[in-house]
Amino acid sequence: MSTSLTPGQHALLESELQLARRQAHAALQAQRDGGDRLDHAAALVAEDPRELREHEADRELDQIRDAHLVAELQAIDNALERLKQPGFGRCIDCAAAIPFDRLQRQPQALRCVPCQSAAEAAR
Repeated sequence: MSTSLTPGQHALLESELQLARRQAHAALQAQRDGGDRLDHAAALVAEDPRELREHEADRELDQIRDAHLVAELQAIDNALERLKQPGFGRCIDCAAAIPFDRLQRQPQALRCVPCQSAAEAAR
């Protein structure tokens, strides 16, 4: 089943996904560089248990941010792979065309709005 995307829309989505990938990758790199500095700071204040707890909490937040960015990169990479397939832009649940304005706002979207709402309600 082919999509209803024009070649120009397809190219625009690919460009937006590539930009989002570069931005997410840069954010992940910055996050990981910041984590290295945080680990070094924690080692310096290890003798004060209160400061160590604060640094551990910061490290946990960094790990959560890291995991979020990794998941975002994976979603972008998956969307770039799907973009190469003829069915890109079709809902994975009902096979209806996902409106271009939705894809433009969220190119990683797998579902049309009604199916996404139903999937979220089922959680």
